[in-house]
Amino acid sequence: MKALIKSKQVARVLDYIANNIPEMEKHLVGTCNFALEVKRSQAIDYSEEQVALAALCHDLARLYSGEDLIKTLHSRGIDPDSFGFKHSILLHGYVSEILALEEIGITDESILSAIRKHTTGEKEMSVLDKLIYVADKLEPRRDFQGIDELRDLAGKDIIMAFPSVIAAVICMVVAHKWPLYYNSVAAYNQAILELERPDKLHQ
Repeated sequence: MKALIKSKQVARVLDYIANNIPEMEKHLVGTCNFALEVKRSQAIDYSEEQVALAALCHDLARLYSGEDLIKTLHSRGIDPDSFGFKHSILLHGYVSEILALEEIGITDESILSAIRKHTTGEKEMSVLDKLIYVADKLEPRRDFQGIDELRDLAGKDIIMAFPSVIAAVICMVVAHKWPLYYNSVAAYNQAILELERPDKLHQ
């Protein structure tokens, strides 16, 4: 797989994907390309390497079974029940963070945070956290009603786009009668409050 940007760590994670989870390649590269496109279109205070690494690593554990996700967390002394998820698949963000640290050697907390928070979001999210959340939901292989408008908005202003994207996800969760987790509601509420405080928008 050809590296998307010149970076030894990016090349390393691309090799990891090709050798271990080739089924995820199109989604991860699509998410990465979308995130980089957004980053290049506006003033986002993170490097292209940070954006690429977070995007490429966010689903490293997506193909783990629920049992393996739980076992991995237990083996690191982490209680899976502490996250309050009914569906164990939502733990893959936390295990992907572990793999990014242990297998790829990523120690940048801003990157690890974006990987960790991409599933449901959290109340406190950086611009990079929001970018990866949005890119994961809007990458080219995704398709749902209103996605083109959300992509256009993200290309203009990722901060303005984030609450609209998480609102769309919440609506889909409710429509399917799936559990709606507090983290998603907290992320949405905080994003709306931040729109009212310009000093908080680009932190």
